[in-house]
Amino acid sequence: MHPVQFYHLKGKDFFNAGRTSTTIKRFLREKEYPPQVIQRVAIIAYEAEINIVCYTDYGYFFLYFLDDRVRIVVKDRGQGIEDIDQAMQEGFSTASDEIRKLGFGAGMGLANIKKNADKLHIQSVPGVGTVLKIDVLVNSEGRSDSMATTLREIMTRADLENLTEGLDIDKVVTGGYAGDLLSDVNANSSAGNVWVTVLTHPNVTAVAGLKDLTGVIIAGGIRPGADFVEKAYAEKIPIMFTEMSAFDVVAMLSTLGVSGNS
Repeated sequence: MHPVQFYHLKGKDFFNAGRTSTTIKRFLREKEYPPQVIQRVAIIAYEAEINIVCYTDYGYFFLYFLDDRVRIVVKDRGQGIEDIDQAMQEGFSTASDEIRKLGFGAGMGLANIKKNADKLHIQSVPGVGTVLKIDVLVNSEGRSDSMATTLREIMTRADLENLTEGLDIDKVVTGGYAGDLLSDVNANSSAGNVWVTVLTHPNVTAVAGLKDLTGVIIAGGIRPGADFVEKAYAEKIPIMFTEMSAFDVVAMLSTLGVSGNS
């Protein structure tokens, strides 16, 4: 299992700004990551941490230490970004005079993150918050834009039961979504997601097909009926089954580098 770390940060906590990135750097050194990887991850973590402190109410990091990369997912609640392209420009800043007097707000944060990342995806809603998904490859020769995790790998690593033999389980998983309300999944899941649920109503497969999900994991030990499986075949949606709770399945997916859909 791959280690996963979580950090919660408070906005405007300038006194502790930089502590999280220092902790991450120390961990990478203890695990003997290559020096260039440690440096890049530390820079990214620091810039993301400072952005949270300067511009948000609160935020948090998820760090996934995978075989071929370090994945950093940063989520915050705050002012968001009005124009991402503009915010990526070196020197552009919306920092207040108070923040500038403290030595922050030079407008280099996102630009430095991009410069040190092998992959960067930014999603932001003004007045709500921002999500950064960042990959730093351990071996930069093998750059890839995917999580490199398939449903087959998930099934094998977690000993899931495949209820739909013959369907394609080798598609790359783009993220994970957990929920038991069809309308919620229909509104908020994304194509390529693996869906974790305890629902066994045949409409699960209809929603999964509509959203073009990679597959569904039925958790909690409630085995779906024949009509469910039949409809899954019709929709070409792979179905996995496990006795594990939904919580444990989500935790397991995190260890494989599957980050939450946003």
